This record gives sequence, structure tokens and C-alpha cells, in this order.
Amino acid sequence: MECFIRPLRRADRGAVRDICVETAWLGGPGRGHIPDGWIWAEFWTRYFTDRNRRNSWVLCDSASGRVAGYLMGTDDVRRFDNYAPFLIPGIVLRAIRKRLIRRAETRAAVAAMLKSIACGEMSIPQTVVRDYPATMHIDLLDEARGRRYGVELYKLFVEQMQSLGVTGIHAQTLSVNEAITRFCESAGFTLTGVKPIGAFKHVESAPIDILTWTKPLG
Repeated sequence: MECFIRPLRRADRGAVRDICVETAWLGGPGRGHIPDGWIWAEFWTRYFTDRNRRNSWVLCDSASGRVAGYLMGTDDVRRFDNYAPFLIPGIVLRAIRKRLIRRAETRAAVAAMLKSIACGEMSIPQTVVRDYPATMHIDLLDEARGRRYGVELYKLFVEQMQSLGVTGIHAQTLSVNEAITRFCESAGFTLTGVKPIGAFKHVESAPIDILTWTKPLG
């Protein structure tokens, strides 16, 4: 499969959301780990597809033009964090319309996630936000992996951040995702934080840590 990279467009919205759900858990489908695919995609992609596309790119199949992956990023994570509350009404309405809260697995997932947020398990230290404000996430369909396309997307992002004068990049990953750990290490990130996270205890018996990685941009 040969691919090319181009900037993210508004028309890519549907394809990006589909890939987000298809790769939601350790690069594979998130069924059983996320309460609702639409909500997952809404939270993780809408800011980038609808609000700020300038630091995001898609990977396309050269033969068909089909989107096979993406990198979506921001030069300042605070912009993403400030946008997230505007998504809450739509997410709540979705939960009501789909009667999601009536499902036992959904209640367990929501309860675990809320407890995790309340305990600050996923919070990023303010020193990290200050010194390494940029962040990104990369998702590729299975057929596009192992061809260094993720590396090419990442290089584009780094070059963009450097051109904007950004001081550093941070990323948060799960300890069970060994592929992402290897990527962060090979890309020159330093592991600067490890915290246990209980958001997935309802579906994953093994202990999971949330890892914070940082990389300065000189």
C-alpha cells in the first residue's frame, strides 16, 4: 500500500472519526473498552476537524485517495482543553437519545472514567503544559502500519512546531500500549511521569499506568 500525506480538510471529518473508533484501543477496535464510538470520536477529533486544522495531516492511499490514517495536533494543549467543555451538551444529548446510561457496561465505563478524572489521574502537570505545550496523536489503519508513515507524519508536526517557535511537545500514553512506548522512545521523548489509572478497570484486569512523555524543541 503506497500512501501520500496532505493537510487535513473539513471533508475528511467522517473518515477521521471512523479511524478514531477503529483504532480506539491499542490500535484496534474499541468495542468493550469505550461506551460509545460516536462520543469517543467527538471528544478526540472534533476540535481538530471543526476548529483548528492547521497542525493536522491525513495519510491517503495513493490509488484510491482513501484516508488511512492521520496525525492531529495543537501547538498549545490549553486550546484543546478550553474547547472540550463545549462538547458536553452534545455528548449528554447523545447519551440520552441512545439510552446509553441504561446499559450496565456503559454505567461502569462512565463511573470509572469520572472517578479517574476526579482523582486527577489524567491531569497534566502545569510545568509540562508550560514547557511542552504542543501535543498530538497519531492513528493509522492496520494496512498503513509498519511503513514509517507514522514517522513521516510526526516529522511534519515537529517541523511545524519549530516554525511556530513552540518550546516542546508532550504526549500521554497507556503502559499497555507497547507500540506507542517504542515510538516515543525512538522519537526522542523522555518519560517524565508515571501514574496508575483506574479508568479501564471495568474491562482490563491488568494494572495500567498513564505515562507522560516530553521532548524539548530547540
